Amino acid sequence: MDIRTTLADIAVKEFKCDPDKLSDDTPITELGIDSIGMLEFIFRVEEVFDIHVENAQAENLRTLRDFTELVGQLTTAVQ
Repeated sequence: MDIRTTLADIAVKEFKCDPDKLSDDTPITELGIDSIGMLEFIFRVEEVFDIHVENAQAENLRTLRDFTELVGQLTTAVQ
């Protein structure tokens, strides 16, 4: 399973959001996820991908595309 699909699955399962509303450029906040929910999402992503997202990096995460790109960079750096 690719990074984008895994991230979408996490969002759908964790936040019960509509998968049809989950495009690469949809702001995560438009899915009804508040700041606490965003932190939970980041923690879950870190757990699933075995990565660590720095606070400065997290501040720039707005869309699924942002998450996909960052996770791709971090998983490549770990290998």
